[in-house]
Amino acid sequence: MGQSLWTLQQASAAEVTQWNLYARAALRLEGEFYNIGIRWQRHDDGRFLMLLEAPFGQGVLRIDALGPGEFRLRLPDGQLFVNNTVEALMEDVVGWSLPFSGLDYWVRGLPSPDADYRHRLNSAGRAQSIRQDGWDIAYLDYFTEVDEPPLPRRLKLSNDTVSLKLVIERWQLVPSDNRDTSDAGLFPSFD
Repeated sequence: MGQSLWTLQQASAAEVTQWNLYARAALRLEGEFYNIGIRWQRHDDGRFLMLLEAPFGQGVLRIDALGPGEFRLRLPDGQLFVNNTVEALMEDVVGWSLPFSGLDYWVRGLPSPDADYRHRLNSAGRAQSIRQDGWDIAYLDYFTEVDEPPLPRRLKLSNDTVSLKLVIERWQLVPSDNRDTSDAGLFPSFD
């Protein structure tokens, strides 16, 4: 029963290919802790815009995936850097990185199709944990709105050197036929 629910869960979450995601995160890196905000706009063709925000106006890193093998990072002072993987770009510019290619799947409660994995399921047939590419992903909570696929709300990613606790405040699912490429969706208006 659990495995058949897992198959249905994977199919449902795999249909989510375009979104705006708003999250808070606690990052542990080399014994230091950082609180960051994450705004992530992903298009169904794999392009994305991600903003990593430090608290109290300390700065924003902007990461753009412009196409396969084309990533750029903009620092708060306007400096622009380019590389062929987002992981290498982050490592080169800020000295650390997250598994962005896997995160694209893990944040939806899915294993990446590009690598072997181990997993455990909860009673609802959703991932309780995934182990893949040297990362442990623990799913602590899911959104369970009736009309939406059950997407993760809280998860923790960790490896030997980095730990990221992610609390997703809001998923904004964007229909695949919506081709708006602006970043206006990441900056909601407050009336």
